[in-house]
Amino acid sequence: MKIEKCFKIFCHNIRQDVDVKILVHLAERWCGYNIIELSECTGQKACGVERCEIIHAEEEKAADQLIADYLEQQKIRDQIRENLKYSNQ
Repeated sequence: MKIEKCFKIFCHNIRQDVDVKILVHLAERWCGYNIIELSECTGQKACGVERCEIIHAEEEKAADQLIADYLEQQKIRDQIRENLKYSNQ
């Protein structure tokens, strides 16, 4: 599962508009899941900030949405399994 969104925003550090691409993956593992953040900004090289607060906030929102979607998907899977269990009797 992944969320990808792009937008343009004014960066106060380099004082110009930049294109921001938020890319967050939810990778299911045998022991749970990993959240992989691959976001980028066109002004990253000029800015020099290691962890942009705007990108971090957007990644947090995307990760929360992915987790909510994942849990809803698990709930639906459980309901389907439960219905199939009783349909064969």
